Amino acid sequence: MKIARAAVLIVLLLLLSLSAHATVTGAYKATVAPGATYEIAFVPTAPGRIRVHAEIRPLELFAELQLYRPGEAQPVAVTTGHSSVDLLAEADETTVGRPWHVVLTHTNSIALTVEIVINFHKALCFEIATEFGIDVFYEEAAGEIEGHHCDQMLRALRSLGRDLMDGLRRIKFLPPSEQFEGRFLSAERTVEMYRMTPGRAFTIVLYHELAHFVHIIKLGASLKRDWTALHRQSGSDISNYARNPVGPPNYAMTNEFEDFAVTFSVYIVNTKDLFDLGTARKENTDKPLLLEKAKVMAQVFLHYLNDRRRTYIYRMGLGFPVVPVQRASVPLKDDGLPDFSEPILWERF
Repeated sequence: MKIARAAVLIVLLLLLSLSAHATVTGAYKATVAPGATYEIAFVPTAPGRIRVHAEIRPLELFAELQLYRPGEAQPVAVTTGHSSVDLLAEADETTVGRPWHVVLTHTNSIALTVEIVINFHKALCFEIATEFGIDVFYEEAAGEIEGHHCDQMLRALRSLGRDLMDGLRRIKFLPPSEQFEGRFLSAERTVEMYRMTPGRAFTIVLYHELAHFVHIIKLGASLKRDWTALHRQSGSDISNYARNPVGPPNYAMTNEFEDFAVTFSVYIVNTKDLFDLGTARKENTDKPLLLEKAKVMAQVFLHYLNDRRRTYIYRMGLGFPVVPVQRASVPLKDDGLPDFSEPILWERF
């Protein structure tokens, strides 16, 4: 029994070590008829190891798995087996940016089902893996991750910083959904993005879901209590909430978690506009709660320079398909307000 457990542990460690070389993971599922083939195309955009893993069912059925480099008639790797098979190869500079192909050939008399997982490198998603330890994953029906997705995700993660993003494990792309644009799964520490084209909406939804990670996983107990209290005091008065920049405008009123995520994304879109709006509502209508929420966001981005309290402020630019985001470190005053006086030195992501 001890030997069996040791063998299983060795296999798991081997699979983990192989996956650690990859920056993008694609998952494919199919039912293959007798005598038929199943073909997958994918495009690495950075050199590195390629691993193809296939799970075949029923377990006793054999199939042949081949991996082809771009434009070549002979496979670079091939294996025949049942239950579980693997292929390994290496993408170099001569093959990146061009489609590789996986071909499964089925010669049995009954249909089989196969699940194929492909690990490979994409430029910029490589940096996401190396800088943040985050795996980028997509399902077949969502379509392969685009370079613009990798670019935008890397900009967002860098703008928030490694300390704030430490512990996020995966960003997962799923097919379009009528119910969701994105979700955060706290137990898995995974952000799910339902297929969206790159651009402003994608960027804001990404920040919204990253906000859930910050709120649930990274936020200290004291700030969590402060936020819960502010949300409860906000009640059903729309003046106490930030307007959702993407989707239903009053989405922040759903619960304290969506309230946090909407306010966080508005803070990123333009921090000064959020504080100006909160200040105006306090002074003109005697409703200070939105301003107090903005102050909590400033605490989320609190840092110190020469023993002085500072916070990060943000503004989102215009662009397509990649939206630039700018960040600046400014003093945080005793009343909890960022100092927006000039000069402000903006850092562009």
